[in-house]
Amino acid sequence: MPGNGFRPPLRLIGTIVDLVPLSRNHIPQLLTEAQDSEVWKYFRGGPLSDPQIMPRYVEEVLRHQQEGSALSFALWHRAEGRPVGMTRFMDIDRANRTVEIGGTWISRRLWGTGVNVEAKYLMLQYALEEEAFNRVQIKTDVRNLRSQKAIEALGAVREGLLRHQIILSDGTLRDSVYYSILREEWPAVREHLLARLASHRSPPAIALHA
Repeated sequence: MPGNGFRPPLRLIGTIVDLVPLSRNHIPQLLTEAQDSEVWKYFRGGPLSDPQIMPRYVEEVLRHQQEGSALSFALWHRAEGRPVGMTRFMDIDRANRTVEIGGTWISRRLWGTGVNVEAKYLMLQYALEEEAFNRVQIKTDVRNLRSQKAIEALGAVREGLLRHQIILSDGTLRDSVYYSILREEWPAVREHLLARLASHRSPPAIALHA
């Protein structure tokens, strides 16, 4: 049965990382994790390492959540007991049963540790199984080859390029590469992600409403 339709509060429980409802209280610890400039090289919202920008950004994504078009999470590292990044469901289209995963950033020291893979697994599982949505999309800057490689490693299908799709905070016109995973593709993608998570000693995870 479908769950609550991407409405807060929602916790997605893993073994490496939990996705917990984003709170203003997370800002101080997130700022500590946000100080590596490489994280923000292609980030749409600009460098969240700035103590003035991070609170404004969090307020903006929480406003979108209140409006019903997004659902935001802090990435809570279970072993460290602290938030180490952010992600969200966005552009939630309940009528057409489609959603986007975006706004993801993770402390650079945890790249390649399974945090991103498990976070994406949890979100895909929730969207395509719990909510029975038909499509999950992910997009990234065409210049961000590292991100494209990571998305493709999830098993997402590259669909194409939207030229000048976003105006970045510095005025740059960004071309975006779009990927998607469809509900009928999920069983194969799910097995692929579980195999990847096994290499990080991470068994299957579950989704829970808070």
